[in-house]
Amino acid sequence: MKERFLIALVLIATAIYLVVVAADRISLPNEIRANRQAGEASHFKTFQDAAGREGHVTTPLLDKFAYAGDANFCIKLREMTKSNPDAAGELLEECDKLTTGTAQEVIQKRIGLATVVGDQDEEHTYSLSGDAGDHDKRIVLAISALRASLDAASPSNPVQAFSALESLWIARDVSDAFTYYQPGYLFGPAMKTEAGEAMLALCPLAGRTDCDSYVPSGMPQALEDLGRWRSDEAMLLRSAELLERAYRAVKTPDKGRALAFAQDFSATLGYANELNSGNGSAHARRGVIPLEEWLAKYESSTDERQLQYIYGKVGAAYGRIASDTEQRADAVKAIKFNTLAFEIAKKLNKNGPSWENMANLGDDTLLLAELDRQEAGFQQALRLHRNAYAITKKANVLESTSYMSMKLARTLQHYAKAELPLVTDAQKIIVLEEAIALAEGVRPLFEQIGTTSYMKITDRILSEANAQLNTLRPLKHP
Repeated sequence: MKERFLIALVLIATAIYLVVVAADRISLPNEIRANRQAGEASHFKTFQDAAGREGHVTTPLLDKFAYAGDANFCIKLREMTKSNPDAAGELLEECDKLTTGTAQEVIQKRIGLATVVGDQDEEHTYSLSGDAGDHDKRIVLAISALRASLDAASPSNPVQAFSALESLWIARDVSDAFTYYQPGYLFGPAMKTEAGEAMLALCPLAGRTDCDSYVPSGMPQALEDLGRWRSDEAMLLRSAELLERAYRAVKTPDKGRALAFAQDFSATLGYANELNSGNGSAHARRGVIPLEEWLAKYESSTDERQLQYIYGKVGAAYGRIASDTEQRADAVKAIKFNTLAFEIAKKLNKNGPSWENMANLGDDTLLLAELDRQEAGFQQALRLHRNAYAITKKANVLESTSYMSMKLARTLQHYAKAELPLVTDAQKIIVLEEAIALAEGVRPLFEQIGTTSYMKITDRILSEANAQLNTLRPLKHP
């Protein structure tokens, strides 16, 4: 059973692919494109500290944002504030002073002004339009100024280069409709990842004493977002590495901090495991360790409602491992933790266990039933998946209902394939016909939104179920 995927993935993928199915790419407006020199390519920038240590950075995404000069920056800013020039007086006054001072002072003033212009903080930008499209244009202008500041920074001044890179956090505030990068909502993570790697390279040169533990704010999440979108195992592993680095720097992590790290670490390596489950699901096994260590330390002092959530996380991790290894011990462990979550939910939740918990527990139960060839296990898996499917139908959420339609179809097809002695051919035909109907019902949606993984699962269900029917129907219709 290689088909267990994170349930959240189908919900995210649906939204993503309905917006855009192309790979992420830069799309520059004519004005910026015209300012780029023909054949301009990203290049390494080298900085050196007083001790002679060198740092090399490359910023291909940032390099796409050309700067037309400080005078043009101020012209653009005046255009953006022309509807409220009085309120923008202080901002425009700073712009008029932009070119005064030494070269280093000008760079530092440009960095400061660009950060204010790109910021969403109304304390500084109340004179500017709050329209999302207008704000996106301001961010483009500000990023162009930061790119110019990085380029102008002296090779012997890595601190100033670090300052320019550090201000690129403003990229996170672009709207989902950001037209300069597709998909727009990944522009922030892409810029954060690029700037973050450059800041890590310059860290020893910038006067910081914490470079062994330093992690740019938000960088692990940015790497995870990009890694999931691009199906990039290396990015996900880098995210996990930085999560671990930041956590090791906490001298005495409390219960909450330890749990936050354990959950993030497990989730990130779980996504990596989906891309590469080799060596016995090594990524997922490594990822679940902090969660189990947390339970060993804090389980007895934690209330059931929180434990329900944590048990579910551990159960889901071992479920992914079991689906890859098909080892009984992994399936048993997955069932143990998902059952603990299930029982607490039955007791505490008004509506009982969630459909996600039922789906995971159903997967684990199905795998164990196949390994042990126990009809009772197949029946239990079917009950869990039917109940989960019913919950999604009642909630009328297309994405989750489609996911559970696929899950239930697969369980039905596996039940018919198991050759259980008490299951008649007539029963198998009924089960297979239901599986085919469910799979055919969701296939058009999966095809439309481009979820390749689920398309493969659905096509395999249909292929195997139809093949089984072809061997059974002659028995029913001589």
